[in-house]
Amino acid sequence: MPDQQEQMNVDIILASGSPRRRELLEREGVAFSVRVSQADETLEPDLARQPEEAAKKLAERKARAVVEDVLNDGYAGMAMVVGADTMVVADGVIYGKPSDEADAKRILAELSGRAHQVITGVSVWLVGAPAGEEDISLAFRSFAETSHVLFKELDDELIERYVATGEPMDKAGAYAVQGVGGAMLVERVSGDFDNVVGLPVKRLMEEFSEFFEAAR
Repeated sequence: MPDQQEQMNVDIILASGSPRRRELLEREGVAFSVRVSQADETLEPDLARQPEEAAKKLAERKARAVVEDVLNDGYAGMAMVVGADTMVVADGVIYGKPSDEADAKRILAELSGRAHQVITGVSVWLVGAPAGEEDISLAFRSFAETSHVLFKELDDELIERYVATGEPMDKAGAYAVQGVGGAMLVERVSGDFDNVVGLPVKRLMEEFSEFFEAAR
Protein backbone atom coordinates (compact mmCIF):
# COMPACT_ATOMS: atom_id res chain seq x y z
CA MET A 1 0.00 0.00 0.00
CA PRO A 2 1.21 3.55 -0.60
CA ASP A 3 2.83 5.71 2.09
CA GLN A 4 -0.09 7.20 3.99
CA GLN A 5 1.94 10.40 4.54
CA GLU A 6 2.00 11.15 0.83
CA GLN A 7 -0.70 13.32 -0.68
CA MET A 8 -3.12 10.99 -2.44
CA ASN A 9 -5.81 11.45 -5.01
CA VAL A 10 -7.70 8.20 -5.21
CA ASP A 11 -10.27 7.10 -7.77
CA ILE A 12 -12.79 4.79 -6.12
CA ILE A 13 -14.36 2.30 -8.49
CA LEU A 14 -17.31 0.14 -7.47
CA ALA A 15 -17.07 -3.19 -9.30
CA SER A 16 -20.81 -3.79 -9.14
CA GLY A 17 -23.96 -2.86 -11.00
CA SER A 18 -26.06 -3.16 -7.83
CA PRO A 19 -28.16 -0.02 -7.28
CA ARG A 20 -28.32 -0.88 -3.55
CA ARG A 21 -24.52 -0.71 -3.21
CA ARG A 22 -24.43 2.54 -5.15
CA GLU A 23 -27.07 4.04 -2.86
CA LEU A 24 -25.15 3.03 0.27
CA LEU A 25 -21.95 4.70 -0.94
CA GLU A 26 -23.87 7.77 -2.10
CA ARG A 27 -25.53 8.03 1.31
CA GLU A 28 -22.07 8.29 2.87
CA GLY A 29 -21.06 11.04 0.46
CA VAL A 30 -18.45 8.96 -1.32
CA ALA A 31 -17.19 10.08 -4.74
CA PHE A 32 -16.96 6.99 -6.95
CA SER A 33 -17.54 5.58 -10.40
CA VAL A 34 -19.13 2.28 -11.38
CA ARG A 35 -17.66 -0.41 -13.56
CA VAL A 36 -19.70 -3.60 -13.78
CA SER A 37 -17.69 -6.78 -13.43
CA GLN A 38 -18.13 -9.62 -15.89
CA ALA A 39 -16.41 -12.16 -13.64
CA ASP A 40 -17.45 -15.80 -13.55
CA GLU A 41 -19.61 -16.36 -10.46
CA THR A 42 -19.64 -20.16 -10.63
CA LEU A 43 -18.77 -21.80 -7.32
CA GLU A 44 -16.69 -24.94 -7.18
CA PRO A 45 -18.31 -27.64 -4.97
CA ASP A 46 -15.68 -27.41 -2.22
CA LEU A 47 -15.98 -23.62 -2.10
CA ALA A 48 -19.78 -23.81 -1.96
CA ARG A 49 -19.41 -25.68 1.33
CA GLN A 50 -17.61 -22.66 2.84
CA PRO A 51 -20.02 -19.72 2.40
CA GLU A 52 -17.79 -17.06 4.00
CA GLU A 53 -14.81 -18.04 1.86
CA ALA A 54 -17.07 -18.31 -1.17
CA ALA A 55 -18.38 -14.75 -0.68
CA LYS A 56 -14.83 -13.40 -0.35
CA LYS A 57 -13.62 -15.36 -3.38
CA LEU A 58 -16.46 -14.08 -5.59
CA ALA A 59 -15.82 -10.52 -4.42
CA GLU A 60 -12.14 -10.97 -5.30
CA ARG A 61 -13.00 -12.25 -8.77
CA LYS A 62 -15.30 -9.30 -9.43
CA ALA A 63 -12.78 -6.71 -8.27
CA ARG A 64 -9.87 -8.36 -10.08
CA ALA A 65 -11.81 -8.46 -13.35
CA VAL A 66 -12.43 -4.71 -13.13
CA VAL A 67 -8.78 -4.05 -12.22
CA GLU A 68 -7.75 -5.92 -15.37
CA ASP A 69 -10.26 -3.94 -17.44
CA VAL A 70 -9.13 -0.52 -16.24
CA LEU A 71 -5.45 -1.36 -16.69
CA ASN A 72 -6.11 -2.70 -20.18
CA ASP A 73 -7.78 0.63 -20.92
CA GLY A 74 -4.55 2.43 -20.03
CA TYR A 75 -5.55 3.75 -16.61
CA ALA A 76 -3.02 6.02 -14.90
CA GLY A 77 -3.30 7.11 -11.29
CA MET A 78 -4.22 5.55 -7.97
CA ALA A 79 -7.46 3.61 -7.69
CA MET A 80 -9.33 1.62 -5.10
CA VAL A 81 -11.53 -1.02 -6.72
CA VAL A 82 -14.26 -2.44 -4.47
CA GLY A 83 -15.86 -5.77 -5.27
CA ALA A 84 -18.65 -7.34 -3.22
CA ASP A 85 -20.78 -10.46 -3.19
CA THR A 86 -23.76 -11.07 -0.93
CA MET A 87 -25.24 -14.47 -0.22
CA VAL A 88 -27.99 -15.83 2.00
CA VAL A 89 -27.14 -18.99 3.92
CA ALA A 90 -29.44 -21.27 5.93
CA ASP A 91 -28.11 -24.44 7.53
CA GLY A 92 -25.11 -24.40 5.21
CA VAL A 93 -27.19 -24.02 2.04
CA ILE A 94 -26.40 -20.98 -0.11
CA TYR A 95 -29.40 -19.20 -1.60
CA GLY A 96 -28.45 -16.98 -4.51
CA LYS A 97 -30.62 -14.97 -6.86
CA PRO A 98 -33.72 -16.87 -8.03
CA SER A 99 -33.69 -18.12 -11.60
CA ASP A 100 -37.42 -17.43 -12.10
CA GLU A 101 -40.62 -16.78 -10.14
CA ALA A 102 -41.07 -20.44 -9.23
CA ASP A 103 -37.55 -20.52 -7.82
CA ALA A 104 -38.22 -17.33 -5.85
CA LYS A 105 -41.32 -18.90 -4.31
CA ARG A 106 -39.34 -22.03 -3.40
CA ILE A 107 -36.59 -20.02 -1.71
CA LEU A 108 -39.02 -17.90 0.31
CA ALA A 109 -40.98 -20.98 1.38
CA GLU A 110 -37.76 -22.64 2.55
CA LEU A 111 -36.69 -19.54 4.52
CA SER A 112 -40.14 -19.06 6.08
CA GLY A 113 -40.04 -19.02 9.88
CA ARG A 114 -36.31 -19.69 9.95
CA ALA A 115 -33.15 -17.85 10.85
CA HIS A 116 -30.50 -17.39 8.21
CA GLN A 117 -27.23 -15.57 7.73
CA VAL A 118 -26.49 -12.86 5.20
CA ILE A 119 -22.80 -12.87 4.31
CA THR A 120 -21.21 -10.14 2.23
CA GLY A 121 -17.69 -10.67 1.01
CA VAL A 122 -15.79 -7.47 0.21
CA SER A 123 -12.53 -7.31 -1.73
CA VAL A 124 -10.60 -4.05 -2.02
CA TRP A 125 -7.85 -3.77 -4.62
CA LEU A 126 -5.41 -0.87 -4.54
CA VAL A 127 -3.91 0.00 -7.91
CA GLY A 128 -0.95 2.29 -8.45
CA ALA A 129 -0.34 3.07 -12.12
CA PRO A 130 1.97 6.10 -12.49
CA ALA A 131 1.49 8.00 -15.75
CA GLY A 132 4.18 7.24 -18.31
CA GLU A 133 5.68 4.44 -16.21
CA GLU A 134 5.55 0.71 -16.73
CA ASP A 135 5.71 -0.27 -13.06
CA ILE A 136 2.23 -1.02 -11.68
CA SER A 137 1.64 -1.84 -8.04
CA LEU A 138 -1.23 -4.01 -6.86
CA ALA A 139 -2.40 -5.00 -3.39
CA PHE A 140 -5.68 -6.37 -2.14
CA ARG A 141 -7.41 -7.33 1.06
CA SER A 142 -10.72 -9.10 1.56
CA PHE A 143 -13.09 -9.56 4.46
CA ALA A 144 -16.56 -10.94 5.11
CA GLU A 145 -19.32 -9.50 7.28
CA THR A 146 -22.18 -11.65 8.61
CA SER A 147 -25.61 -10.50 9.77
CA HIS A 148 -28.42 -12.69 11.08
CA VAL A 149 -32.01 -12.48 9.88
CA LEU A 150 -35.12 -14.18 11.22
CA PHE A 151 -38.07 -14.54 8.86
CA LYS A 152 -41.70 -14.51 9.90
CA GLU A 153 -43.90 -17.46 9.04
CA LEU A 154 -44.90 -16.80 5.43
CA ASP A 155 -48.09 -18.20 3.98
CA ASP A 156 -48.49 -19.03 0.31
CA GLU A 157 -50.62 -15.96 -0.38
CA LEU A 158 -48.01 -13.57 1.00
CA ILE A 159 -45.25 -15.27 -0.97
CA GLU A 160 -47.34 -15.09 -4.15
CA ARG A 161 -48.04 -11.38 -3.66
CA TYR A 162 -44.43 -10.56 -2.92
CA VAL A 163 -43.03 -12.46 -5.88
CA ALA A 164 -45.62 -10.78 -8.14
CA THR A 165 -44.04 -7.39 -7.31
CA GLY A 166 -40.84 -8.49 -9.07
CA GLU A 167 -38.71 -7.27 -6.16
CA PRO A 168 -37.17 -10.67 -5.34
CA MET A 169 -35.87 -11.45 -8.80
CA ASP A 170 -32.36 -9.96 -8.61
CA LYS A 171 -31.78 -10.43 -4.89
CA ALA A 172 -29.86 -13.10 -3.03
CA GLY A 173 -32.37 -15.10 -1.00
CA ALA A 174 -35.20 -13.68 -3.12
CA TYR A 175 -35.90 -10.67 -0.92
CA ALA A 176 -34.86 -7.04 -0.37
CA VAL A 177 -34.76 -6.18 3.33
CA GLN A 178 -34.88 -2.45 2.53
CA GLY A 179 -37.96 -2.79 0.32
CA VAL A 180 -41.47 -2.24 1.62
CA GLY A 181 -42.47 -5.76 0.66
CA GLY A 182 -39.25 -7.38 1.82
CA ALA A 183 -39.37 -5.68 5.21
CA MET A 184 -42.76 -7.31 5.84
CA LEU A 185 -41.13 -10.75 5.65
CA VAL A 186 -38.55 -10.05 8.34
CA GLU A 187 -39.08 -10.56 12.06
CA ARG A 188 -35.64 -9.41 13.19
CA VAL A 189 -32.19 -8.38 11.91
CA SER A 190 -29.17 -8.82 14.16
CA GLY A 191 -25.93 -7.17 13.07
CA ASP A 192 -25.22 -4.68 10.31
CA PHE A 193 -28.43 -3.82 8.43
CA ASP A 194 -26.46 -2.33 5.51
CA ASN A 195 -24.73 -5.67 5.15
CA VAL A 196 -28.10 -7.31 4.52
CA VAL A 197 -28.82 -4.64 1.91
CA GLY A 198 -25.59 -5.57 0.14
CA LEU A 199 -22.54 -3.75 1.50
CA PRO A 200 -21.16 -3.24 5.05
CA VAL A 201 -20.29 0.31 4.08
CA LYS A 202 -19.34 1.61 7.53
CA ARG A 203 -16.81 -1.19 8.12
CA LEU A 204 -15.45 -0.69 4.60
CA MET A 205 -14.96 3.02 5.19
CA GLU A 206 -13.39 2.51 8.61
CA GLU A 207 -10.87 -0.07 7.39
CA PHE A 208 -9.86 2.01 4.37
CA SER A 209 -10.53 5.47 5.80
CA GLU A 210 -7.43 7.17 4.36
CA PHE A 211 -8.39 6.20 0.83
CA PHE A 212 -11.99 7.32 1.22
CA GLU A 213 -10.83 10.64 2.62
CA ALA A 214 -8.55 11.08 -0.40
CA ALA A 215 -11.53 10.55 -2.74
CA ARG A 216 -13.87 13.13 -1.20
